[in-house]
Amino acid sequence: MNSRFYIYLLAVGLVSIAPTRLRAAAPDGQPGISTEVAGASLQLANPSAAFIQRTMKQLSDSTPEHPARVRVLFYGQSITAQPWTSAVKKELQQRFPSVQFEFHNPAIGGFTSPSLVRTAEPDLYPWYPDLLIFHVYGPMEPYEEIIRKTRERTCAEIILHTDHISTQPQANQEESDRRVGQMADIARRYDCMLIDVRAKWIRYLSENGKEAQSLLRDTIHLNDAGCVLLAKYVNEELLRLPQMGDGAASAGQVTRIGLDSPAVTRTPDGALTLRFSGNRVDAITDGSSSGGALELILDGKPAAEHREIWAAARTSTLGAGFPAPWFPAIKCVQFEQAPLAETWTLTCLEDSTPDGGRAFKVEGSVTGEDGTGRVSQRFVSQSGRVVIEPGDWSSKGVASGFKTTWKTYPCHAGTLPALKAGESAVLLQGAVNGEHTLTVSPGSGISGFRIYHPASAGMGKEIKKTASLISGAKQKE
Repeated sequence: MNSRFYIYLLAVGLVSIAPTRLRAAAPDGQPGISTEVAGASLQLANPSAAFIQRTMKQLSDSTPEHPARVRVLFYGQSITAQPWTSAVKKELQQRFPSVQFEFHNPAIGGFTSPSLVRTAEPDLYPWYPDLLIFHVYGPMEPYEEIIRKTRERTCAEIILHTDHISTQPQANQEESDRRVGQMADIARRYDCMLIDVRAKWIRYLSENGKEAQSLLRDTIHLNDAGCVLLAKYVNEELLRLPQMGDGAASAGQVTRIGLDSPAVTRTPDGALTLRFSGNRVDAITDGSSSGGALELILDGKPAAEHREIWAAARTSTLGAGFPAPWFPAIKCVQFEQAPLAETWTLTCLEDSTPDGGRAFKVEGSVTGEDGTGRVSQRFVSQSGRVVIEPGDWSSKGVASGFKTTWKTYPCHAGTLPALKAGESAVLLQGAVNGEHTLTVSPGSGISGFRIYHPASAGMGKEIKKTASLISGAKQKE
């Protein structure tokens, strides 16, 4: 049997192997986690946990003297916006007190996968998490597109979780049952951890003689007890399992390079030139930086001239008077030319037509007035620093005087912050994933680099570490 397919069958519970002891690393004496997986077997230790072991190693290896910095992104819609994510955050902070966590939850209630695939552009990829915890309802094609792009554009490890049990009409329940297999297939093909919340939920209701409604505040959203249960089902799977290795190559490669590497040269004026393959570079500091200015030259051009290492933030919301006032007014604002660091304002005008829709103008705080357009037509500003697709409006019923704002910002550094020796700062991210040359001037204050090289979609699919875990487990029987 193909080893990858065997892992897939394990992950969805269709086959099992004999019990073997697995040790889960955890801070001594910390509540909420044991130092050993009780009666452990690959049935209990989710085999797809192999795909979050880089993050879990960072967490378990962190010390007060050398704290890990870990970014965790929760992304989805209203279920992900509920307080269970705060409970996961709290437990991680308790279990790993020395870790410098950065949590972010830009979930949008009511945004199914066709909408979320657009807001992922400002929300997910530029934020570049270490760990993504993801759930969304809706068609699976845009769902998969989000996962594929996360693989192509970041080195994030990914956790997917299946739907809990709702009391919505039977057709919805049957669709959620079908989605379990579809999610498992996506998890298998993109090497994501899969937490089968739905199976756990069914077991809990059966063993405790409860109805699904006892965990809900309406037909789908969780009540307090439901939030506690979902947090538990996620937290209990976040284990460091050294036997599963230190992370799958399919999540991309994160490599540390010292200044003595052949890939690094120092020029007579003190600048450092790095040859690398990837889309993100962090500088590891030696503790001597005072926060001075940096000049970054990427592939022979100033970093600011590379459009791909800029980002546009999510726009402001629709606001009062709309059925979903919390929706971003525009799902995704793009650009054809490298932007500037500035705030943009779109203002709707009185002029409107039945065929062209509401007219608007855009103005940048630095660029100035930059053209007019209509909500039902593709818009490219005069400078090329604003592009709006007609399908990205959350509502075309905007009235004269309506305004929405957003910022464009660099995904590259202008300074090297004053940090302790061994700490790191992002120099640039979002570059085209490939071969590059980066010159950093001055090079003082830097002791090395960390390179992030995302795996291309459909690549990096070997599972040698996990396959060897199964082999090792069998030898221990």
